[in-house]
Amino acid sequence: MTQNSTKIDSDEFKSMVKKLHFLDGSNRALQSVQDKLEGLSYFFSGMVLSHDIDSILETGLAKFNEIVNTKVCSVFLLEEGGFEFFHKMSIPDRFSSLVQKEVDAHIDSGTFGWVINKGLPTCVPSEVFREAKNRAFNTMLAPISNRHRTIGVAVIVFEEDRDFIRQQNQRLLHILSSFFSLSLENAYLFSDLRSSYFDTIRAVTNSIEARDPYTRGHSSRVAQIAQSVAEELDWTKAELELIDWGGMLHDVGKIGVPDAVLNKPGKLTSEEYEMVKSHSLIGADIVKGVSFLEPVVPYILEHHERFDGKGYPQGLVGKNISIKGRLLAVADAFDAMTSDRPYRKGFDPEYAFEEIRRNANTQFDPEIVAAFEGSWSSGKEVYQIPQAKRTHNVLV
Repeated sequence: MTQNSTKIDSDEFKSMVKKLHFLDGSNRALQSVQDKLEGLSYFFSGMVLSHDIDSILETGLAKFNEIVNTKVCSVFLLEEGGFEFFHKMSIPDRFSSLVQKEVDAHIDSGTFGWVINKGLPTCVPSEVFREAKNRAFNTMLAPISNRHRTIGVAVIVFEEDRDFIRQQNQRLLHILSSFFSLSLENAYLFSDLRSSYFDTIRAVTNSIEARDPYTRGHSSRVAQIAQSVAEELDWTKAELELIDWGGMLHDVGKIGVPDAVLNKPGKLTSEEYEMVKSHSLIGADIVKGVSFLEPVVPYILEHHERFDGKGYPQGLVGKNISIKGRLLAVADAFDAMTSDRPYRKGFDPEYAFEEIRRNANTQFDPEIVAAFEGSWSSGKEVYQIPQAKRTHNVLV
């Protein structure tokens, strides 16, 4: 073998080794990208099913920032009924002001508008983010769209790097905007559907309360008071939202009580009182036939149960009454005492407050009463009855 051929073989060997190293690196990079895609796919499959917009954004941005290691991930949403985009969230939050400046710069340059008009993500050099040692950053602007229009923009700042892994991460950034689009569209659709349902329920409640001018607005006020107390108990956002439905529907069973009984100015007979008491069972029966309202049945069925077991319709005692029933019992009693009735004027709120406290451990759950006191002490407007001040000695 000649010296020249040996040199050629050596060059080929080095070239082959270099190619193998490149393939090995590329393979490991592909595996890394695949692992990230699988992680995102698993994570975002749950996110798509969420109906909470804040939760979608917060958990999605945090998870993506963790997997791809970006400088900052942000979302800007379009104002409802407007044309301006506002900063909704950034992970990490300390870069919020810089991201706002970054977006303002791209608005001035026309890049932001181009992204909105074209509906396509684009990467451009960062105008604001700079660091030492000549580290440059790119900014990706990715539209978040539903079927009809752009509803937001994902803004992601990452270190400029043209190697294979960074190029694939850029593709992952594109995938992020698609996940956000799908998740947010789902959340907005659910919100619209929920609003439609609630408007229907409000109409039903208003039609029932219209039969009795003395209880107009009662259901809405009860829901507001109950939510205020539940906040003191650290109920979750989903639990607080459910109180709206329970409060609005808690007296729906009164549709089965004759007007002459509901509006009777004098004392009810035993038979008439039994008719009134039946509204809890009637209401629960109505709602039980609607699957998405099943969680509010305890508000309807149990808000007249007493902690000492002397309530109705089941005579439940203590913690055998659901927390929903125990909560609404306090809110319902407070509003009932402070509202005018055919047979008496409404009590002064301070007097009603003391009555709630005095009946802890008998009519009401003491833990709920304690939370009620905490809510009352905060001075929330829900306890300011929109009527002239009453005193308890005007009872007739």
